[in-house]
Amino acid sequence: MTSRVLGLLREQVLAFLFGAGHEMDAFNVAFRIPNLFRDLFAEGAMSAAFVPAFTRRLTLHGKEDAWRLGNSVMNGLLLVTMVIVLGGVLAARPLVTLFAADYAAVPGKLDLTVTLTRIIFPFLTLVAIAATCMGMLNSLQRFFLPSLSPAMFNVATIACAIGLVPVMPWLRMPPIMAIAFAALLGGLGQIAIQWPALHRQGFRYRLRLDSSDEGLRRVLVLMGPGLLGMAAVQINLFVNTVLATAQGTGPSPG
Repeated sequence: MTSRVLGLLREQVLAFLFGAGHEMDAFNVAFRIPNLFRDLFAEGAMSAAFVPAFTRRLTLHGKEDAWRLGNSVMNGLLLVTMVIVLGGVLAARPLVTLFAADYAAVPGKLDLTVTLTRIIFPFLTLVAIAATCMGMLNSLQRFFLPSLSPAMFNVATIACAIGLVPVMPWLRMPPIMAIAFAALLGGLGQIAIQWPALHRQGFRYRLRLDSSDEGLRRVLVLMGPGLLGMAAVQINLFVNTVLATAQGTGPSPG
């Protein structure tokens, strides 16, 4: 409920500062692109697959063995999402053109969207780690902080909108870039609010990835059907985005 209320406040603040102009159009598309992958590797198929596997390991083998699985999944997600992030940063222009080719009709709009996309893409890795923390805490019957963690994105956005947007012209940057930085701060905040609680439960991060781990293989197998189902949803979102951006290339209101 807190996240929803803060989300409403976030939208009101952004509407007041940016309205429905070209900068907000650029941000919406830039944020949509990494979020397509987020639904697959963070709060969608991965969470649905990880929580049962982690709970099974916790119940049958205890916390220490469960932490090993948690580390393997976390490091696997780090590796996969960092590769996607690097590819997304390098291929930002063709990706944005695929989603919003008509933005090229407005001077500077396509370039701004590409820049924002490159800034926001690491949000994918941050939210994947946050989702792993959430899955482990939920399996340990800890629900309050994981449920509260998405609100950190809204808090960061509101704070940056109020505190950072006014100084962006002094830094010779578009004001909307402050909201892109806010997305990264929001991702860090989602991890930061959960990490101490996970640490108190006994979790210690280890740089390990055991590809022979039966639990890790179980997560991958369970992710399969979820990925297929989510892929259909992402195709629908992609089509919606293309249609929406095709209608948004006229002069900015006001």
